[in-house]
Amino acid sequence: MSIGWFKPQRLPEGEMSPDFTLPSTAGDFHLHEELKKGPVLMMFYMGDFGTGCTLALNRLAEVAPQIEALGVRVTAISVNSMTMHQRYLGRMDFPFPLISDVGGEVTKKYGVLIENHILYAGMAGRAVYIMGKDGRVLYSWVPVDDPADTPDFQGLVETVRSFS
Repeated sequence: MSIGWFKPQRLPEGEMSPDFTLPSTAGDFHLHEELKKGPVLMMFYMGDFGTGCTLALNRLAEVAPQIEALGVRVTAISVNSMTMHQRYLGRMDFPFPLISDVGGEVTKKYGVLIENHILYAGMAGRAVYIMGKDGRVLYSWVPVDDPADTPDFQGLVETVRSFS
């Protein structure tokens, strides 16, 4: 089920993740090059400085050390510009890079671009993907009813632990 203006098309587990290169707060982020170093968790979120997104990213920041201790690197991606990401990261000090997908091309490839809403068109619905070293989707979470829903962050740690 989905609400009328958000129809996520989740990439299924086992599918190859779309490769991309985008700027991030840690330099250019080339997914398949990063995967050579190990699995990657990527959380899509609507935008910088939003209350709900900030709460969700803070929850991700709380569990990021546990996830990274299990060998999975954590990132977050939105359609915000690098300038906005730098300002946001300067205030929030998240322990992971923020990836800039201005225009939403990558967000669309991952099935979570909001397209039919007067206010949110062009933004990412919240989603989490974990990609394995081989580039395949190991895990995906996309909200069913509301693009602002949040995953069970402690459950993400347990999911990552199950891969180890």
